[in-house]
Amino acid sequence: MKITDIETIAISIPHPPGHVWVKGEISATGWDLLVVRVHTDEGISGIGEAYHLKNPWAVIATIEQSLKPLLIGEDPFDNEQLWAKMFLRTVQIGSTAIASIAGIDTALWDIKGKALGLPVYKLLGGANMKEIPLYTGGHVLGYRPLDNLGDLVKEAERYVKKGYKALKMRGGRGHPERGDIESAKALRKAFGDDIELLVDVNNEYGDYTTSKRMAREFEPLKLYWLEDPFRFSVHHHNEETARLSREANVPIATGGNVYGRASIKRIIEHGGVDYVMANVSKAGGLTETKKIITLIETWNLKYSPHCDGGLNALGNFHLFASAPPQVTANVYHEFDPVYPFDQILTHPPVIKNGKAVVPERPGLGSDLLEGLDEKFPLQGDTWFIHNHKESVAGKK
Repeated sequence: MKITDIETIAISIPHPPGHVWVKGEISATGWDLLVVRVHTDEGISGIGEAYHLKNPWAVIATIEQSLKPLLIGEDPFDNEQLWAKMFLRTVQIGSTAIASIAGIDTALWDIKGKALGLPVYKLLGGANMKEIPLYTGGHVLGYRPLDNLGDLVKEAERYVKKGYKALKMRGGRGHPERGDIESAKALRKAFGDDIELLVDVNNEYGDYTTSKRMAREFEPLKLYWLEDPFRFSVHHHNEETARLSREANVPIATGGNVYGRASIKRIIEHGGVDYVMANVSKAGGLTETKKIITLIETWNLKYSPHCDGGLNALGNFHLFASAPPQVTANVYHEFDPVYPFDQILTHPPVIKNGKAVVPERPGLGSDLLEGLDEKFPLQGDTWFIHNHKESVAGKK
């Protein structure tokens, strides 16, 4: 079997009608998705997601101009060798390289599974679970002002009624603002201790002093975790993130923006965190993320993939299900409950009572619907920058 072509499909999917998602400096009106499809001479094609980096043209150019010529004629079963070859060719362009490799590598695993008639988790060593417990993440539970926290609770109630046992709200309003604390209090009051509560700061507390103070204020609310308090947490604040994990009485999570195992290596060297959130579409595909999981296991940490919609959900499900049991025991996996998977996939994820059913179909378990680039043309960027302090900072 030989690779004959590598195709990129860039699309923008709008939020469902009436759904508004506002967080900190950068919010979104929908989801950008960059799909990579690898074709072979035996008629088998594989799909994967390359994270768009909010600059999809940079990733597309890297795939089409640097990586595609490198891989035409290669055997898709040689994923380990091809990963090394792609990395050597693009290592000097950092996260753009890793995101580009991620899409191709994931597609190669999809091809292997389809060719062998096996789900990817079997190729990874087998699954230790058939259903994956989920928390609601992605583009949900955004900011509300203090005089409208009932609306936040109302949204959360929709997910709880569907069986979700863990909820992630968007944070980033640090001291002296009260938005984060009061929002978390409202959710805890509404659902009690029956629901796990997570807060994603989206890198917006900024400095160590504010982050530590906020972690202390969150303690009575018994958070499942506090995620990414510092700006560009992993790449620029390894020491501070590890230090906060040591000193705070709230579990700390990071890694949703990890590009390769070197970033995880550095934060572990400084003392680690409680939860590592490597996302297959950002971390380098299944080949590289599997190595990150080995690091997590070696240092006795927990693995919970960042997964905010898109094709990365498929790859992340297979990796999570096949990971060593101790790194996923009592851990929730992120899932966006409003993402329109049924509009892009022939076989969307099956969710039952707040859990994802591990796919049993060959490969990743689905193919793309046709005509996506016409139905959802790329808008350039569904993300927008705004001054949240003027509207939903949490002040009356």
